[in-house]
Amino acid sequence: MNTLFSRIALCFAAALAVMGALPAQSQTLVEPLVMEASDGDRITGFLFEKHGTGDEAPVAILMHGLGQSSMTWLAYDQAFYVDAVTRDLIERGYRVFALDARAHGPRANELSPIDRLKGARTGEAGPYRAMISQTVADYVELLNYIETRFAKPDRVVVIGYSMGAQTAILLSAQDDRVSQLVTMVPPAVRNVPEVAPITFADRVKANWLLVTASEDQFSTPEQNAELVKLAGANLARVEFESGHRLPREYTDTVAAWIAEEGR
Repeated sequence: MNTLFSRIALCFAAALAVMGALPAQSQTLVEPLVMEASDGDRITGFLFEKHGTGDEAPVAILMHGLGQSSMTWLAYDQAFYVDAVTRDLIERGYRVFALDARAHGPRANELSPIDRLKGARTGEAGPYRAMISQTVADYVELLNYIETRFAKPDRVVVIGYSMGAQTAILLSAQDDRVSQLVTMVPPAVRNVPEVAPITFADRVKANWLLVTASEDQFSTPEQNAELVKLAGANLARVEFESGHRLPREYTDTVAAWIAEEGR
């Protein structure tokens, strides 16, 4: 337990060190979060918001990719440009949450995320499946926490990149408190159908922006087309000519869609 809290303290110190990436630094609150999961594990992450944000503010939940952490959404000038998404949401008055997935960040354990993924590819899917499903359960606990601490929000936007897009789809399919869904390059992971996006796509009722890549090495054009077909009328799709690492311009697409949904 002391090790966990030491990791949390280090992450919080790192968050403060990069606060210059956030808008109006002196007006932005960065609060570390520690909650108890339904299975007794510790959930860690951050809350970002402007000082003075009201209890009824819209909520955004940000989900990171494999091998990353909640800090990814704060880190300036990193490969996936997701900090631009965070800054835009804070400017728009959202209360923004970012959690660490199971086995990531301060929650790292003896079996790394990449080892879990490799195991899934060689027939040992259990640890990977547990990591994904337990992470989704943690986000349900976060939604409960938000409603307990603040007023029930009218709008809950869930945004994820790569593995985070995968968990975002699963959460939205299972919890109708999600009102908007934004997913960037979700991996197909057809070899683990219990946590594959295709298994849950037709259960998503939220308005959905799906950002895909024409040369994504983790989801083929055919797999993306199947996902779109199942998703239904609430889906808007934008595709970029890139690999799994999208060009910076995708953040403008996300910002414009969120702005339109907020009207």
